[in-house]
Amino acid sequence: MQKKVRRKRQILRNKTIILRSSRELFHKKGFYGTTMEDIAEHSGFDRRTIYNHFKNREDIFAALISGILTDISSAFDEIASENGSSLEKLRRLVLRLLDLYIEHSQLLNIFMSEYEINEIKKKRYISAYTLKNIRDYKDIESRLVEMIRQAQEEELVVNIHPFILAGVLNELILRSVIVLHNHKGSIRKKDLIHDIFELLGKNVVKVPRQAQPAST
Repeated sequence: MQKKVRRKRQILRNKTIILRSSRELFHKKGFYGTTMEDIAEHSGFDRRTIYNHFKNREDIFAALISGILTDISSAFDEIASENGSSLEKLRRLVLRLLDLYIEHSQLLNIFMSEYEINEIKKKRYISAYTLKNIRDYKDIESRLVEMIRQAQEEELVVNIHPFILAGVLNELILRSVIVLHNHKGSIRKKDLIHDIFELLGKNVVKVPRQAQPAST
């Protein structure tokens, strides 16, 4: 029994080291510039050990994305359980997603590109790992759409199709993070937050009836 427990712990430890090493290499060399040999060398394992845990580089990448999507889903769970209007929850969600996207920007950009390509062409072979990530991401999209729809029912958000607004919101956060990384030093996180909410406040959030200017 103890031998099995130790074996499971060792497998978990090895996978954790492989994923951490892969993430570091993906950030340093890019996903397409990193090989399984690179990962083996960086993690301190031989190639056989790497292949015992993952079929290829794509499966390693998918495992990393799975962890990120779990964090995003947890953010939805936490915010959904909090008090406040649907608009306040959306605001908190934007801030949480911004933090997560900044932390995982490179990996998420690759995943989003692959997601869009696979959704359009649907021709490329997709691993079971990646298919699960796509399903999980669609679930996350659906939850965002539902939050927007609720805000629309409360007349707090403009009446545009919630799928369109969800796409715009997600793209706005992703692109803002890209700008942050491409212009380090000249733009700060607080600048992004200001600009994001400035855009949303003027184009997405509805002015309460009592706050609207009287017609002349």
